[in-house]
Amino acid sequence: MLNSLHAQTVLNRMSVDIDGVMQANQNRLLNGISLLLDEAEQLMPLLPPSALASASSTYSRHLVYADELGRYSAMLLVWHPGQHSPVHGHRTWCTYKVLQGQLTERHYKWNAATRRAKKCGQISRHAGDVVSAPAGLADIHQLVNQSAEVAVSLHIYGVDSERISTHVNYLIHEE
Repeated sequence: MLNSLHAQTVLNRMSVDIDGVMQANQNRLLNGISLLLDEAEQLMPLLPPSALASASSTYSRHLVYADELGRYSAMLLVWHPGQHSPVHGHRTWCTYKVLQGQLTERHYKWNAATRRAKKCGQISRHAGDVVSAPAGLADIHQLVNQSAEVAVSLHIYGVDSERISTHVNYLIHEE
């Protein structure tokens, strides 16, 4: 039997190695998906006409594709002026493309001591921009429509459609 200090050292080294393999595979997957989104604007007709015309209290999500093997789901999100997502990290990988309008992506850094996130920057995302994020708390963000126009984005998540409402985001509190 291994002594506990030696076992802990081995397990820590394995964890780092496993994290590296998982990160490399996620990066390859996300880069590959990003290359496939050239024609994503052709999905706009799948939106119900009312989605662009009338604003609800929050952005709206519309499932447009669910992989039959449950590996991923795609949603069109409609953002009326002033609407925003909560501050969140992801339980799964995510790629999104802005199809119409402009979104502001606010970035946050996780503080393990306070178990909260602190805003550390932001960037404007315009029609045509593609962004990917791995699972975890390394890429905490919030999307906001700060413009006067309706924005639409396509989001592809690594979950089946049955879990898309519950297994995508880690909701994060701000410092």
